[in-house]
Amino acid sequence: MEPGPWSEVGPGIAGGATALFEDAPLALYAIDASYRLQAINRAGRERLQPNGAGNTERCYHALYGRTQVCPYCPLLQETERKQLGERVLEKLISWRNTRREEKSLRLLFSPRADSEGLMEAVEDITAQQQSQEETLRKENLASLGIMISGIAHELNNPLTGMGLNLQNLAANLAAMAPDEIAKRLSILRKDLQQAARIVSDILSFSRPGNLRLAVADIREAVEQAQAKTRRLYPVLSRQTEWQNEGEGVAFPFDPEKIERLLINLYRNSLQAMDYAPGYIRTAVRQTRRSVQLIIQDNAGGIPADQLKHIFKPFFSNSRDGRGSGLGLTICHSIVREHSGRIHARSQSGQTRFYISLPMQHSAGQPP
Repeated sequence: MEPGPWSEVGPGIAGGATALFEDAPLALYAIDASYRLQAINRAGRERLQPNGAGNTERCYHALYGRTQVCPYCPLLQETERKQLGERVLEKLISWRNTRREEKSLRLLFSPRADSEGLMEAVEDITAQQQSQEETLRKENLASLGIMISGIAHELNNPLTGMGLNLQNLAANLAAMAPDEIAKRLSILRKDLQQAARIVSDILSFSRPGNLRLAVADIREAVEQAQAKTRRLYPVLSRQTEWQNEGEGVAFPFDPEKIERLLINLYRNSLQAMDYAPGYIRTAVRQTRRSVQLIIQDNAGGIPADQLKHIFKPFFSNSRDGRGSGLGLTICHSIVREHSGRIHARSQSGQTRFYISLPMQHSAGQPP
């Protein structure tokens, strides 16, 4: 609200412009240098009447039931009063009326044309704030529902597989050959491992641990993550060519978390290759203030309509439903914990993840 229209209020408390504002939805008042007020429209008078206040009372008592001048009043300080000629001052207060109802009021102050006081507009935004809070509550409940639905969906896959296998074993155990029993137990073990990994990912996502920074070589972290990935997925990685570029760089980071980040990315690449030949290339580059990791594969790429969703919880483009949908979300969280950045590009059947980690963390500032 600009002060322009109020400048038509002439000398005296309200001048001759009362009719101009009579039907304005905001409660409007003229306040002189002694804090006396006068309502200049219908909404202003209606706000005074329930409190039994009149125009001869001080504004702070009549409007807000205070015994002293409001601490935010622009008339208190000469420096703030001078600024009124350049801008409208806006305040938001929380006020409890005689019926113990909490009200949120927005106050707008502007100079009077006679330079002897203020114009004040009072807007009750209680309903507006309640509406915003209700909208936020619904959004939070919707997010919670999506998260619960995602957890249920991800856990349902391995649990269903285990249930079917156990039923089959119970019904046919006496007639099964030892090799078939061993095969069924192996499938059960894999389903249990998948369920355990899903639970582990959910716990990591919901309770991120504190960083344990240590000066380490990022190239060593890359090589350790690759070795562990090959041990975890020997069949998937059998036809994968591992390529490394760049020299080692020592700087403070959490080796355990960065290793987990890399394993998540490597696992996604291997699963996208789906046992086919391919390569995973990791490049280390150093700039003046950061270390950059570029992880690239030729596993077919990520469709453009999915690329913008890959860091969202429970989003997965896996063709066979493997994974928890939290791997890249956890990667994003780990990078953010390091005050770094991560983004992805995909074209011509190739996908690249760009990770930038700061060389130093500010003292006293959480990474």
